[in-house]
Amino acid sequence: MKAASRLFIALLCASGLAFQARAELPDPAQFGRAMELGDVRAATRWLAEGLPPDFEADTMGSGLMIAAWDGNIPLMQVFLERGANIDYVSRIGEQAITLAAWRGHQKAVEWLLERGASIDPPDKTWGALHYAAFSGNRRIVDLLLARGAKLDPRAPNLATPLMMAVREGNDAIVRKLVDAGASTRAVSDRGENALAWALRYNRLRIAEMVAPPDEIEAAVDAPPPAPAARPVAPPQASIPAPPDVADLLKKLRQAESQGKPADALHRQFMAAVEAHRKAAVRQTVKAAPSALVISAKRGKPGAERAELMSGNATPAIQTLSTEAGAADILRALQAAQAAGQPTDELRRRFRAEVEKIRQQSAP
Repeated sequence: MKAASRLFIALLCASGLAFQARAELPDPAQFGRAMELGDVRAATRWLAEGLPPDFEADTMGSGLMIAAWDGNIPLMQVFLERGANIDYVSRIGEQAITLAAWRGHQKAVEWLLERGASIDPPDKTWGALHYAAFSGNRRIVDLLLARGAKLDPRAPNLATPLMMAVREGNDAIVRKLVDAGASTRAVSDRGENALAWALRYNRLRIAEMVAPPDEIEAAVDAPPPAPAARPVAPPQASIPAPPDVADLLKKLRQAESQGKPADALHRQFMAAVEAHRKAAVRQTVKAAPSALVISAKRGKPGAERAELMSGNATPAIQTLSTEAGAADILRALQAAQAAGQPTDELRRRFRAEVEKIRQQSAP
């Protein structure tokens, strides 16, 4: 065989192998499921086959970000060692350190900071201090302040971390931020400062922390705003996302994907859902961090969508696919709670999906 022919065949073989490797790379949904399950082996294999280190899943963001959300340091290490940008900002405007702070994973936050993660977010982006103050993670707030985090970074709605702590009634964090020098004069895109938020949510003790008595008296005596076109429900603070339901759903997905018995997990899952249903509280506040809204269509890879919706954006239920499963509905429910959007319809759909799971698992 001539040298030219041998070279041609070799090139064909190489091209075929390269095509095969590319064909084995995951789509965003497959990648997201594997990373949520903490599959280090899959991440290592895909990265070796050419997966971009900042490849984004259908939900939440890059592999590093999903690992940070779960506090999975070994998985974070895999992505960072293979070139992931530690400060990568996802298409919905979040970073790994932001998600670790929101979930209260102090070791993950420390790990990221030790490896050079920026402690401050880009301008008009939700940052780690915003999310730590919002979720009431005092130790992470302490850590971020000790490392020199900016006190008044601005979110997309111009909210500061102090406003988020006020909104949620996190008194100790409000006191800490005020004592550290956080601005009580900064205003949101609605022209409201920390005092206005304290009064809106009936946080009278916090109001005294962020304003002198004469300002509080003046704000209380100010004429009420013009009545809305239709009645507005009184504002309520966010309730935390149900971690027992989310964790059990994750374990259930993992067991089913591995072909393991899942009857016991099904029963635990149903019990957790029922307990959460009885304790459910409708949320109406629209001042929380923007909502992560997920939509997808079966059989259409690449059609998945995840967007950061501002407080006055379209409710999550209107952007959720009619074909979304329990996992996607649960995420949208959690996002709607965080954004203060109504959740009744999402809860109804979630219970309906749970009922399908129950019926499918029935003997």
